[in-house]
Parts: sequence; structure tokens; C-alpha cells
Amino acid sequence: MGSKKLVIGTLACALAPLGAWAQSSVQMYGVVDLGVSSYRGDGAGSRQMLTSGGSQASRLGFRGREDLGDGLFAGFDMESGLNADSGTGQLTNSNNQASGNSGGGGLTFNRKSFVYLQSKQWGELRLGRDYTPSFWNTFIFDPFRVGVGASTHVLHGTTVTGFRASNSVGYFSPGCSGPACQGLFYQGMVAFGENGAGPERQDGNLYGLRVGYGGTQWNAAAAITTTRNRIADDYTSINIAAAYLWNGHRFMALAAENRTGNRLAAVGNANRVRYWQLGAEWKVGNDSIPMSFMRLTRNDGASSSSQKYAVGYVHNLSKRTAIYGTYAYVDNRGSLNLPVASGAVNGPIPTAGGNASGFDVGLRHSF
Repeated sequence: MGSKKLVIGTLACALAPLGAWAQSSVQMYGVVDLGVSSYRGDGAGSRQMLTSGGSQASRLGFRGREDLGDGLFAGFDMESGLNADSGTGQLTNSNNQASGNSGGGGLTFNRKSFVYLQSKQWGELRLGRDYTPSFWNTFIFDPFRVGVGASTHVLHGTTVTGFRASNSVGYFSPGCSGPACQGLFYQGMVAFGENGAGPERQDGNLYGLRVGYGGTQWNAAAAITTTRNRIADDYTSINIAAAYLWNGHRFMALAAENRTGNRLAAVGNANRVRYWQLGAEWKVGNDSIPMSFMRLTRNDGASSSSQKYAVGYVHNLSKRTAIYGTYAYVDNRGSLNLPVASGAVNGPIPTAGGNASGFDVGLRHSF
């Protein structure tokens, strides 16, 4: 009898850590999205290709989460952007400056790479590479987000921190974690360019704040992010956006401004770009019709402006698989020559004041 108690006690001690381990989880997830695309630009001809990410960005990710008890959780999220048409990885950036672009071709966790502590009472603290506060509004309130219909490729100017920042410390208030926020919320971020001594020692340092309200019928948010840069006299992105849900249909509006202290030749000797966008996701059964209109103006002395029209259709074959089609048209004026799409593969860049158009037809699967 004594030996049985000894064996049971030994097994209990050996299995005790497994109770803690059982509270942890690690998940692999991703999206593979490929489509046939045809883009054209005035004076630049047309281009046909197989493209990655016409409806959702192709990616491969790993996330983990551990219950530490008393409502406290620890976890991580590492996500790599993929060019699914070629099987290659996408660029990342190490210092929030153009000099830090690296990693094209291999697997890099360029989309996200952070560790966090989260509490329902105190919110969430993140350390690593993550999305900037001003990015979220241009993503959440765009009915296309990626692909030929998205407007994000014309909105972020020349700074590499338009989407994400490396070496960052971020905080989300309780009830908020990136795109999913409930009630009144706020998000803050600081990031470091990690330069040595010298006149550019603060280049790449970033400061951002986002505040808003998330409800069941409507949500709204405003954000500002500034990236230090000596030559540009800093990059600043400001935006405000809102959405309303009516009978399953979602209507969105966004207004924003990107500016620098100095005028830059890279953006037509301008230092201010303003834009606004109206969008909707119209539900048709389990399917949806995204549509948007965007207008952009630039203070380059040539009355330059651009308008983009986009419409699409997404047919959901299941919760994880969909086929889609999108058409977009860009009307450039003045010295602007925005292509219809950009990213891993640019559409043909039209002549100044020329128009551009194109379509994506593709298949998306998530896991």
C-alpha cells in the first residue's frame, strides 16, 4: 500500500507541470491568395501577371498564448508576408528608415514580430515589430484593404513606417487589440531608429497615438503618427474615420493628411497630401460587393489630384475559401501619375496626368 501511494505521488508530481502547459497554445495560421491581374497606364502600356494578395495579403504566421493566472496572459505573434505566386518572402525593415530595407526573397517575419502581456484590467503591452497607430484607420475603413481596389498604396508617401514600425513598444487599452476594439479605447506606440551618434541619430524614431470608440452598430477613430527624419523634417500621418453597420451592410468614411516639414522631390516637390475616401461593403447573402471612391490632392504647385474608383465581388465558397474579382480606375490630374496598384508588383506607371486601370480575378484560402 505504501508503494502504491509513493507511485501515485510521484506521478502526480510529474504530471503537475502538464496542468500549466495545458493552459498554453501555439497555432500556425495563414492565407494563400492568388489571382490573375491585368493593369495598364497611359503611355506605359499594359501588363498581365499572376499576383499574390488580391483580396487578402498572403501570409504565414505563428502565434502562442499562455494563461499566467489572475487574468494575465503572455503570448507572441510572428507573421511573414509571402509572394505566393513565386514562393518568396517579402521585405522587412530593421530601423524604420529606407536604409534598413532587407530580406526580400527569404522568409522574414516582416508583417508582425512581437511578444505581449495582456490583462483584461490593465490592457496589453507589446514589444517588437507591429502596425503603427495611424495605419489601422486606413486598413479598417477601406473596403478593399489590399489588391487593385485598395487605396493604401497611394496614401503613405515615402516613409517606410506607413504600415509598420520595428523596435517598437506599444500599448492597447483594455478591450482593444489592434482592429478589434470595444467601447472607448486608445493605443500608443513609440519606436526606435537605433542610430548611433550624429545629426541623424533620431531618424527612424516614431511616436503614435490612436483613440476611438468601437460599438456594435458604429465605430470611429482618429490617429496621428510621426516618424523623425532630418532631411524631410519629419513625416506625420493624421487621419480620422468612421463606419456604420446597417442591415449587414457596412458604410465607411475616411479623411487624412500626410505631411513633411520640407518639400520633397520624391513627391513632386510637395510637403502635403490630403485625401478622403468613401466606401461600402454591400452584403448579398453570404457574398459581398466592396466599392470605394477616393480623392487625393497634393500641394505641388500644379493643382495635382487623383481620383480612384473601385468595385468588386467576393463569393464565399466556405468560411475559409472565396473567389473574387475587382476592377479599379485612377484618374490623375496635373503632375500626378499614380498607378492603379502597387506592392510586390507595380502596375504600369502612367505619364503625368495620365490615367490607369486594371482588374484582379482570384482565389483565396485561409487556414
